[in-house]
Amino acid sequence: MTGQHDMFSRRRFLRMAGGAGLAAAGTSLSGTLLSSCSSSDDRLKVGVIAPFSGPGAPMGSVVNTSLEAAVKHLNTSGGVEGRKVEVLLRDAGAEPASGARLYRELVDQREVVGVLWCGALGLDQVLSQMRENELPVVIVFDDPFSRGVLGGPSSPLFQMEVPSAFVTEALATYAATDRGYTSAALLHDASLDPDGNIEREFEEAFGGAGLEVRSTETFATDDTDYEAQLQRLQVAAPQVLFLDGLPVNAAAVVKALAAMGASYVDTPTAKGLPWHPHIFGSTRALGDSSWADLAGEAAKVGTVTGGRIGGLIYQPSFSIAAWMQEFLGEQPTGGEEQPADALATVLEGVKRAGTSDRRQVILAIEATRPMAFASTAFAYAPDRHVAVTPDDIVIRTLERLRGPAPTDPPYELGAEWSRGGLFDGTATAASQLVRPTLQSNREIHPEVMAEVLEQGFGTQCTKRPDDTLSAACKIH
Repeated sequence: MTGQHDMFSRRRFLRMAGGAGLAAAGTSLSGTLLSSCSSSDDRLKVGVIAPFSGPGAPMGSVVNTSLEAAVKHLNTSGGVEGRKVEVLLRDAGAEPASGARLYRELVDQREVVGVLWCGALGLDQVLSQMRENELPVVIVFDDPFSRGVLGGPSSPLFQMEVPSAFVTEALATYAATDRGYTSAALLHDASLDPDGNIEREFEEAFGGAGLEVRSTETFATDDTDYEAQLQRLQVAAPQVLFLDGLPVNAAAVVKALAAMGASYVDTPTAKGLPWHPHIFGSTRALGDSSWADLAGEAAKVGTVTGGRIGGLIYQPSFSIAAWMQEFLGEQPTGGEEQPADALATVLEGVKRAGTSDRRQVILAIEATRPMAFASTAFAYAPDRHVAVTPDDIVIRTLERLRGPAPTDPPYELGAEWSRGGLFDGTATAASQLVRPTLQSNREIHPEVMAEVLEQGFGTQCTKRPDDTLSAACKIH
């Protein structure tokens, strides 16, 4: 990768964050990140713009649940510097203009110390205004970083969302070095990528990993017929087919592949003919299980996407699940760590600045040492306004409660699928595929990965007699 991605080398991040102390420092802060130190009884107010109604309401529900649990945890623990926390929820619905209008309203409320932009439409319409103001904004469920529009030092914009560029590169490395694939193709929704960023990321990552990029095909969001694109792809016969679009599109594509007799089987089959490509995909397309629910049996075990290690909601050491259970009596469904950690970003800035002055809060966020709140430790810096690094990225694989896919050598499902585990009773879900990113994850989150390995979370195929992991599994 080039450009902004260059500054995210593992060594540089560890130097800025204090080396291996990232995990230790972050863990030591968990639960005491925002402690009470003052007698002031006024409230710290943070605005939240999200789609609480309309087609995006499921995302809004995740935001609401996350923040309700986090705020109750904070306020029952004494608040921040003795001040209670209040979130001002603003519904952007499905209208891009609504998000921009709500942002301008929050800017004018001087008691608002920051804003969380959580998946609302219209971000591009208001980005220039955001950069001109001095109100800290933490962006969740959107990725201006990968589009090169997040901004540089002293920008008021910070990003919690996983950059698609990091995910694509991790998947390309997995395809080339772990699976030994030599060719790939892209099938994506061009209407969701008007600037061509997805195609550029795909070609740079997969081409850079040594795979031949054989084809690029496009579709529109409301398309239901993919026959022409898939017939051309069948002629090109890439071993990997990378999907980007909405979950409904991904479901339709794999159902169409099944109708052609071209569903994914395993790695050896994907390398030969007739065509049975290994399906890879963006977090947008395959990040939650809705695509698999829509696709039914056409959704194949071993289909892979990416995410951040902090999003592995079944990890027992991550606080967000415990808060949701304690205060709401609910279990996380995925993504709840992000709004909570975005809220912590703003509040930690206030705490370290010692003031609610917006400019000082921005500078304090940039200077914040690694912190842990809802899940894994994270940090920012003057030249790094995104919380996620390449070493935070994990590969996630579709699995089913009924058991692992039959293959030789066999593998086992992780502890999250066992009786009492978070996925107990869940038909399909995406589990961490531990092996491909194990080393990089260990470097930045050693305690979390020790928990994964020792307690048996994630798909850990295939184990050698000495408990190390090999790439012998034919499925993944």
